Amino acid sequence: MSNNVNDGVETPDRAGQATRRTILTGAAGLGAVAAMAGGAVAQTSDQSSDASGELAGKTALVTGAARGIGLACAEALAQGGANVVLFDVAEQIPEVPYPLATADDLAAAKSRIEGHGVGCVAVKGDVRSLADQQAAVERAVSEFGGLDFVVANAGITQIGALDSFSEDELSLVLDINVKGVIKTLQAAIPTLRDQKSGRIVLMSSVTGRAGSQLFPVYSASKWAVIGLAKSTALSLGPLGITCNAVCPSLVHTKLLDNEYILSSIVPGQTLTFEQFNEGAKGRHIMPVGLYEPSRVGDCVRFLCGDGAALISGDVFDIAAGANAQFPA
Repeated sequence: MSNNVNDGVETPDRAGQATRRTILTGAAGLGAVAAMAGGAVAQTSDQSSDASGELAGKTALVTGAARGIGLACAEALAQGGANVVLFDVAEQIPEVPYPLATADDLAAAKSRIEGHGVGCVAVKGDVRSLADQQAAVERAVSEFGGLDFVVANAGITQIGALDSFSEDELSLVLDINVKGVIKTLQAAIPTLRDQKSGRIVLMSSVTGRAGSQLFPVYSASKWAVIGLAKSTALSLGPLGITCNAVCPSLVHTKLLDNEYILSSIVPGQTLTFEQFNEGAKGRHIMPVGLYEPSRVGDCVRFLCGDGAALISGDVFDIAAGANAQFPA
């Protein structure tokens, strides 16, 4: 994985950093790229950008941000006026059996965020590397004067029977989905602790709230993320720092819409996306199939806003009613 935080990605001008927290709130290029969000249908929110909104002057770090849920979270925060540091591996990890985001995806995501009238830095790095993540935090502080919101979203999935996974396959999922989130926290906490403020959101899953035959190791990793959120909330709460977990269900991103997943859900059969979507409607209580990532971004923006100031250590399901079947 590349440790070069600039890898072909344009970064904001460093001039005038002394006043960057106020100046950069409205500084960015004007051209938004109509990119596909995580491979899903590109969406524009009903909410317009507001660089003078409730998040104006704040800075967010979002991991796994080149597409999908990560990009949707970054965009929702940018719409509230926050500057954004996008962090993504932006290249293929050979052991991952489906296409990951590319450097072009990361560059397009940066342009898209800048189109909301806020500052944006794109950092190419691997969540398995603490040094890479510390470099991203340093960029947030050097470019925008601080760090206010941390969205630990980067993760991979894996499908199959529990006894079918090799040692290397187990390590890959746990290193990214659990240790990667821990390293995001390790990189960000010193800055948040010094500031005595901040909001942290960890991306879990409804499979972290109920077991899954198809995704047993992924499920275990997402249960671990909820434990991290609660432990972090207990540790940092006395400093006024919140930490919560968000649990999406079936979201239309390339994490699920790929040949690896579609050919593995039903043994001996490759589903079309339309068939998968119909199945998702059966899992959700509300009449929706795979929903768009912006729904998750809306929840994350709420948790970073004033209305969630006293919410910490909690778990937010975005499951179209499926979570009504959980015991508590």
